[in-house]
Amino acid sequence: MDRQNYQLQWSSKDLGSETIIDIGNIKGDGSTIIAAGVSLERASGDGRLYLFQHFGSTYHQIADVSLGSKDVNCIKVFDLDRDGTDEIIIGCGNNIYIYKFQANRVVRVFESTSLPGKVISLAIGDIDRDGRPEIVAAVKGDKRIFIFRYDRKITLAKEVAFDHIVCCVAIGDTDGDGRLEVVVKTTSAIYVLEFIRDQKIEKWHMHISGTKDRFLVVKDFDRDGKSEIICDSARRKVIIYGHRRGTYEIIWESPYLDEDCEDAAVYDIDGDGENELVVICLSTCYIFGWKDKKIILEWTQTIPNGAICIVAGDIGKKGLGEIVIGTLYGYIYVVEARYNRDIDHMWVGKIQSIIQDTVTIPDGKPDAERAVEANVKFAVDEVTVVRDKVIVAGDVAAKILYVADLPTQPVHFFQADIPFLTFIHLHGAKPGMGAAAFFKVEHIKATAIGPRTIKITILFEMSVKLIPHYHYYYDP
Repeated sequence: MDRQNYQLQWSSKDLGSETIIDIGNIKGDGSTIIAAGVSLERASGDGRLYLFQHFGSTYHQIADVSLGSKDVNCIKVFDLDRDGTDEIIIGCGNNIYIYKFQANRVVRVFESTSLPGKVISLAIGDIDRDGRPEIVAAVKGDKRIFIFRYDRKITLAKEVAFDHIVCCVAIGDTDGDGRLEVVVKTTSAIYVLEFIRDQKIEKWHMHISGTKDRFLVVKDFDRDGKSEIICDSARRKVIIYGHRRGTYEIIWESPYLDEDCEDAAVYDIDGDGENELVVICLSTCYIFGWKDKKIILEWTQTIPNGAICIVAGDIGKKGLGEIVIGTLYGYIYVVEARYNRDIDHMWVGKIQSIIQDTVTIPDGKPDAERAVEANVKFAVDEVTVVRDKVIVAGDVAAKILYVADLPTQPVHFFQADIPFLTFIHLHGAKPGMGAAAFFKVEHIKATAIGPRTIKITILFEMSVKLIPHYHYYYDP
């Protein structure tokens, strides 16, 4: 039996290559749009910009723009011109491109002059308090940051040199003084810089040994009015620096993770008024949260296709956060992670999964010319809770309608049972707990691949809740 069983969240189509993402109010109507930059798509040979919007029960592509024969290295969404509509700022090859959604289409409104290398990191904010945002860029293999002013066009305002190669840049108010600082991570140190009347003031720097060049996030994780500095380390850990007692210090270091960290995001995922820290490695997503004023690991989820970047926000407008992940192999995943507060604060998990199987037309039925449609029902046979996972086994009852290769009575149907076995990560799940599984069919496709065989593809959503006693759910 030809079986493929993938563990997925909402998945875009295969966009073709490495996919970098950000989110924002790109249409200016209050909706949150996913902007995805794709490096040199296999089919066209172009870098591309895609926009996705959530409406109905899923996400829809609303734009597809060629970026020419350049890789997409980084992407930010920000309201540069302060008109209430976010622009899309892309580090594309050696240039910075700015795109805007106008009259139901995406147009390029500006392109910078060429920089001395690939633009690998961007940060945006009004760092000099003149009412206009600056764009800070890092270039691959360069020891400088480049600061641009934006006022209908990009003007290079300043270059700042460092002793070592710059890896990442970010912007935030790290000490709570009301001014935005520029945070720079080089191959050997982290710097916090302030700019007053075009003068650079170094507020702090710290030597870091063996750092990776993956990511730098500056966000107010603990909601104390000061942004923390969050970055990766060479030891498969995440480190948080914070401003305490007049200086900067390490306030938290994660446990060892399974792989090197690729990116992180900070957002109130579960709507409890406290931020979570979401970290991705190449194949795993972690959520760290607060308990008794301590940071603890709350949830993990396996991610396919090589996760490389992450953002979080209220995309579905449910008052809760979604996690959006870009991958090496051209897919975007949207992950929902929810607490069930009635059961000792355990997470509720939701995944989308694909079952793809080949079924045989029963003896006595005529050969198929083409498949017309299929309907399916899920029946759960067994739900097993093991450490940090819930395994669900059962059968899918499929009714398949097809056109036979006959001149008369061409329409026929038959039934087939397709076994399935799938699982979801629920950090904190333990043997002896019970779980309930709920199913929602998103898409069904039936294709005749031979006179006696039909391939069935089922995209479904499965939600799992931990419950006090064993129970399973049959979805009629």
